[in-house]
Amino acid sequence: MLLSIALVGCGGGSDDKKAAEGGKKENSIVLQASDAKTLDPSKATDQMSHNAINASFEGLTRSNKDKPEKAIAESWECSKDELKWTFKLRDAKWSDGKPVTAKDFEYSWKRILNPKTKAQYASFMFVLKNGEKYYKGQAKAEEVGVKAKDDKTLEVELENPIPYFLQLTSFPLLYPLRQDIVEASGDKFGSDPSKMVFNGPFVLDKWERASKIVASKNPEYWDKDTVKLDKVTFQVAEEMTTRYQMFTNKQLDVTAIVGEYVQKMKDEAKSGKYNFIEETDPSSFYMIFNQNGEKANKLLTNSKIRLAISLAIDREAYVNKVYQRGFVSRGLIPVGMFAGEKVYRDIVPEPLKGVDKDPKALFIEGLKELKLDPDPSKYTLRYLPQGSSTDDRAYAEFFQAQWKEKIGFNTKMDTAADFSDYNNKKEKGDFEIAMSGWGADYNDPMAFVELFKTGNGNNNGKFSNAEYDQIVEKILKESNMDKRIELYKRAEEILVKEQAGMAPVFYKDKRMFTQKYVKGLQYPSFGGLYELKWASVTGE
Repeated sequence: MLLSIALVGCGGGSDDKKAAEGGKKENSIVLQASDAKTLDPSKATDQMSHNAINASFEGLTRSNKDKPEKAIAESWECSKDELKWTFKLRDAKWSDGKPVTAKDFEYSWKRILNPKTKAQYASFMFVLKNGEKYYKGQAKAEEVGVKAKDDKTLEVELENPIPYFLQLTSFPLLYPLRQDIVEASGDKFGSDPSKMVFNGPFVLDKWERASKIVASKNPEYWDKDTVKLDKVTFQVAEEMTTRYQMFTNKQLDVTAIVGEYVQKMKDEAKSGKYNFIEETDPSSFYMIFNQNGEKANKLLTNSKIRLAISLAIDREAYVNKVYQRGFVSRGLIPVGMFAGEKVYRDIVPEPLKGVDKDPKALFIEGLKELKLDPDPSKYTLRYLPQGSSTDDRAYAEFFQAQWKEKIGFNTKMDTAADFSDYNNKKEKGDFEIAMSGWGADYNDPMAFVELFKTGNGNNNGKFSNAEYDQIVEKILKESNMDKRIELYKRAEEILVKEQAGMAPVFYKDKRMFTQKYVKGLQYPSFGGLYELKWASVTGE
C-alpha cells in the first residue's frame, strides 16, 4: 500500500472548525488525512484511499487489533492441503437495502484480474488458481479460483498454500462490489460516492477534492449496534503549522505531526493535554529510480550509479535531524515484520550494513561503464518530491545537498502539487528519482518483496532482474518458513546491494496524537491508517 511521507494535502477553513467543535455533541470525529485518489477498492493503492474504503466497505473478515475476525463471512473451512477455502456468508446488506452475496465477491475479485480494469494490484490476486493466467489472457474468467456456489457460499481455490491468506481477506482490495453499480458508472466508478453503495460501518456522503471526505453511520450495516460514531470526516491538512493549529484548536481530533512540532506536542501529551501513541509500523520508505521508462535517464540504468546515490545518503542525519522520526533503514523489509513466528529483522541483517564504498568513485565507475564523461558535475538528475509543502521542500533539499557534496552531480527539483499529483506522475513514469513509501498489506515479507518483481503494477521504477523474479516465484511455492526466509534474504541482497534497484532511507514509526475524548480508535498495521468501527468520542 502506497504511503505518503507526511500524510499531505491541503488545509481546512472556518466551516471545518465549527463542525469539529460542535462535533462532539453529535458523536463525530475529524481525522487528519491526505486527499484520496479513488474510492474504488479494485484500483486504490494508497493509504488515504484505503482509509475511506475501509470505513465504508467490509470484506469476508475485518482486522481487529491486527487479527482477522469474522465479518461478512460468519464461518469458513480450509482443506487439509490449504488450497481450498469455503466461506459461509451472514445476512448482510448494502446501504440501499439489497443483500450482499457471494456473487459480489466473485465479481469484485475477477474484476481486479480483468486487464481492462487496469488494477495496479492485479498481481496481488495471482494467489488464486488461474488468476495470473486469466490476467495474461491464457485462461477464462470461469476458470479463476473464486466461485459463488450460491448466494451465501463462496469457494476459493489457491495456486499454492498461502500461510497469510486469511489476512488478505481483510484487505480493502478484496472487498465485494455490486456489478450493477460499477457498470452504471463505468470508468468513473469510485469518483462520486453518491453513485455508490456500501456494506461497511459507514456510508460516504461527499468527497470534496483536496478538502475532505465526509461519512455517516450506515443504518443497513449488519453490526450497526457496535458502531458508536454518527459522523466521520477525513480532513485534508498539508502544512505542519496548519495541522498543529487545527489540532490545538480542536478542529482536528486525530493527527500525525513531524518536524519541529513533535517535541512540543509530546511535552503537552506528557502533561495530560492529549493522548500520544508511538509504536513501530511495518512500512518502508526508499528512493526509486526510473530505469526503463520513456523518461528514464541513461545514468540510472547502471547499478553502480544507483548504489552510489544510495550510499551517499546520510540516513542518520535525515532521520534524526530532518524528518525527526522513524528508524534508519539499510534494507527493504521493515522492523516488526514477521516471517512465520520469527521477527524477520531480528534474524536477517540489512543488506547495506557494512557496505563501505566511496559513492563518488562508484559513480565514476558507472559513468565509465556507460562510456560517458567521468566528471559527475556535468550531469543533472531530476528528483520528484511527494508534494509542495514546506516540509516536502526541506526533505528534497537535504538529498540534493547530500548528492552534490558527496558525488558532485546536480539535482533538479520537479514539482508535485500534492501527494495525489506526485502519485499520478510516479505511476506515469514522469520522474527520474523519487521518494516512495510502502506499508505492508499483510504480515509477511512477501508484501514488500513482490513489489519489485518484473511487471508488478506498483513497480514504478521498472526494476527487472531475472534471478530476483525466480526467487519470488520460488517463495510463492515454498511452504517451509526457514527456506522462505533464506529466499527473502537473497532477494533483498540482489535488490538493495547488488543491483541497487532501490535505495532504502527509513522505516516509518507510528506517532499519532489524539484528543482526550477519543476512545477505541485503532491504527492498523495493515490497510488504512484508521480503524473506526470501534471508535467513539466522549464529552470534552
